[in-house]
Parts: sequence; C-alpha cells; structure tokens
Amino acid sequence: MCNTLVVGANSFIGQHLINELIIKGDHVTGLVRSFQKNPAHWKKSVKVIQGDITEKRSVTGICKGIETVFHLAAKVHDFSTEDQTAEEHFAVNVQGTRNILDECANSGIRHFVYFSSVKAMAEESADHLDETSAPSPATPYGKSKLEAEKLVAEYGKKYGFKTTSLRLPLVYGPGNKGNIYRMIEAVDRGRFIMIGRGENRRSMVYVGNVTDAALAVTDSPGVEDKVFIVTDGIDYTVRELYAVISKGLSKRPLPFYIPMSIAKGLALVGDAAGAIVRKPLPFNAEVLEKLTNTFTFSSMKIQKEIGFKPQYNLYNTNDETIGWYQSVMSSG
Repeated sequence: MCNTLVVGANSFIGQHLINELIIKGDHVTGLVRSFQKNPAHWKKSVKVIQGDITEKRSVTGICKGIETVFHLAAKVHDFSTEDQTAEEHFAVNVQGTRNILDECANSGIRHFVYFSSVKAMAEESADHLDETSAPSPATPYGKSKLEAEKLVAEYGKKYGFKTTSLRLPLVYGPGNKGNIYRMIEAVDRGRFIMIGRGENRRSMVYVGNVTDAALAVTDSPGVEDKVFIVTDGIDYTVRELYAVISKGLSKRPLPFYIPMSIAKGLALVGDAAGAIVRKPLPFNAEVLEKLTNTFTFSSMKIQKEIGFKPQYNLYNTNDETIGWYQSVMSSG
C-alpha cells in the first residue's frame, strides 16, 4: 500500500493505471486538468485535484505525503494539424515536468516514474532500436520528451529519489481513439486498403503491459536512473494487424492492395497540392513513409533487468479492444 500521485490521471493510460492502483490498495491522488472526464467510480477511491502543470501555482503542494509519482501529462504530437510549435511542447513536456519535479524535490517521494516515448529516440529508423541506441529525435515532441527524461534523472540524483523513464511505442487498447481505433473503424466500414503488401513491421504495446511495467518498476530494486523500452515483445506486420482486426469484426480482408508505385504517385500529388494550399494534405510523402516504413524496438532490457514479461498482445486482447470499439459505435 502506497500514497501515489498520478499526473495526467484521466488520460487513456492514466485511467487504466489508476484502476490497477485501486486494486493494489494504494491511496491514489489524481491530478487532472478537467473534472469532466473522470470515471464515476473514482469518487469513492481517488482524491482528484484539478490543476495545470504549466502553471506552477496550481500544483503547489501536490507531492506532500506522496511516495510514488507517475507522470503521464504531456502534449502529444498531432499529425492532423501543423499549428504546433516547439514552444508548446517544451512548455508542457519540459517546463511542466520541471514544475512537478520542483514539488517533489523536498517532499520525501521515493520514486518518480516518467512516461516517455520512443519518439525521444527517433521519428523513423530502419534499425531495431534499443536503449543503447543514440537518441536523435526529429520532432519538437520527441526532443521535448528526451529533454524531460534528462530532467527527471537530474532531479532524482540531486534530491535522492529513484527515477525510471518508460519509453513507449504506439499504445493501444480499450479507451484509446488513436491510430488503431481509426484503423478498426476503417476496416469496419470497408474503407481500409493496404498500401503495398503490408510486410513492414511496427512495435506496439497494449495498455495492460504499460501499467504492468509501471507497477513492476516501482516494486523492483535496481531501477534508479533507468530508461526502459516497453513493447508487447512482438513486432507486428501491417498485414497481421489487418487480419486480426478483420477477424475480430467478422470481416473478410480485401483481396487487393495499392501497389507502392501508385501510392508514391498519389503522395507526390498530395505534396504538390499541399504546397499550393500551404497546408499538409491527409495523404502525402510523409504520411506514406509513416504508413509503410518499419519501426521496431527491443524491450529485452526491462525483461532481463527486472524480470518483467509482457502478458498481453494483439492476439489475446483483440476481442476486448474490438468489443470496446463496438460499444462506442453503438452508443452513438
């Protein structure tokens, strides 16, 4: 039993994590920007505080009496808009993290767990990356996450508390209306057509593996000033992902795909049109690269050093994710 603070409590991962902390018996405090998203069952088991990590005064005293901090709040990269600046990402992901760390500095916390991203390492890479790979983030989001990781480690060393950063690839599961949700919806509506043969691979992680890893590092020795990549331990091809989703929806995958030569031509058109209207179109060369490149990571370090093994994967959780998607669709 532990006094725990979850920063970004009503985020997708935050809600799953808090559910596990409640089961564990922790005394949980959740910091949220808005009360509107809070699950009803939190009323009896979670102390909810409203605040903005970019406003130092709104988080004053937040770490008093806290032993473990899970920091999830972040400004993420949204490819649907170009109206994002490095200043915005650094204000939330770096300065916001610093504001929380300042509150932790002399409060007596024991462990600070930071939820980072593989984008702190690279935006794309043909290599199978691990924690020994030299980070070279390419976007404001990735750069700000790497800077925040360094800040977390510095504070831990200076003020004597353990720090662990968890680098996550694409996270999926019930509650996440991100890329996988959109793919499920496209397959369900018959709008998903594979580009190329779908043999490119991607590392992903089920939300249950993320929460299990977060709890595992807090219960394990030897995690001071450590960075761990967390994945399902399986690198999925787009073809496999398409097949699993189709099966869960009782749909038959389309028997054809868009040849890469045609896709590249369409991407060039998208680039040209985007230059004319001065905004990126939904399909261009950058989007094509992200859809067809391989981007994989090793999670062996966390398995070897603390014995963590992911229990969940795309195959044994698909029914749960598809069931949640269908409940969302049926509720309107």
